[in-house]
Amino acid sequence: MITSPVSPDNVGRYIDQALVESDAEAVDQFVARVLCRAHQSAEDRNAPSEARAILDVAQMFADELVARDPAFDRFGFVEAATEGPA
Repeated sequence: MITSPVSPDNVGRYIDQALVESDAEAVDQFVARVLCRAHQSAEDRNAPSEARAILDVAQMFADELVARDPAFDRFGFVEAATEGPA
């Protein structure tokens, strides 16, 4: 349960804590899954500007994940976050 107001600092601390306390791979898979659903929804609604914005967000997440772990698969993350149904 979140008891403090939502702010970028609070969210950042929460994400940092989640990355330390849990499996970082699970966190990036969760983020990729959420972004993938949003990207697919935008494509289904024929909203290319929304799909592009979600791609941009995926790339920003990937940049942050690479900053934490230079061996992180940036391309694979962005691909997973924006791929269509198989």
